[in-house]
Amino acid sequence: MLRLTAFISGMVQKTGYRANVVILANAFGLQGYVQNLPNGKVKVVAEGEQTDLERFLSCLSIKDALIDVQSIENEYTAATGDFIGFEKMVSGGETDQRLDKAADLLKDLIVVSKEIVVELKGSREDIKGVRDEVKGARDDIKGVRDEVKGARDDIKGVRDEVKGARDDIKGVRDEVKGARDDIKGVHEAVQNVCQAVNNIGEILAEKIDDARDEVISEVKELRCDLRDDLKERLIRMEADVSQIKAKCGL
Repeated sequence: MLRLTAFISGMVQKTGYRANVVILANAFGLQGYVQNLPNGKVKVVAEGEQTDLERFLSCLSIKDALIDVQSIENEYTAATGDFIGFEKMVSGGETDQRLDKAADLLKDLIVVSKEIVVELKGSREDIKGVRDEVKGARDDIKGVRDEVKGARDDIKGVRDEVKGARDDIKGVRDEVKGARDDIKGVHEAVQNVCQAVNNIGEILAEKIDDARDEVISEVKELRCDLRDDLKERLIRMEADVSQIKAKCGL
């Protein structure tokens, strides 16, 4: 059996540190006491097996919401067997369980407060993220509106183009109709010319009967002249018709 005497420095008074020491000592089956010193340190005296004392000593360096152990001075001596159990010493040699309970509750309150602060911070980040998402959604909606407006303008432009194409088609149809009328007039003129030629032929035939010898030469010349003239006219008409057909795409 050995006695461990330790002096603990740091934030160890009025923080519930002694209550934690009592719990640890009882867990290792040690006897002794823990006590606040006027210099701000905590004194721990414990007796037991060396292995349990060493494990107990390693657990005395506590750090939590209130407790912050900075250093531990310790020594081992022979055990005296003067203690029964392990207790926390206060003035007059009594234990103060109400203060220990208050310290535990205060630590729990600090832990809960820190968790609340962390949750509030996370909530603020979430709210900020939601605001950013809403802002992004608004920007997306604005972009969609702009795209819809552009699509409407494109549709309007297409409508104008279709209207212009219809007007062009109408103009082409009018030109084709005019070309057809011109072709019809040309055909009528050709028919008239042919009829005139036939009439002239009949007249010439009658004159030939009356004066065959005198008229033959004149008729031949006239026919030649007429043929050349008709040929030129027909050539010009065919050229005009070809131009009209080309213009109309026929």
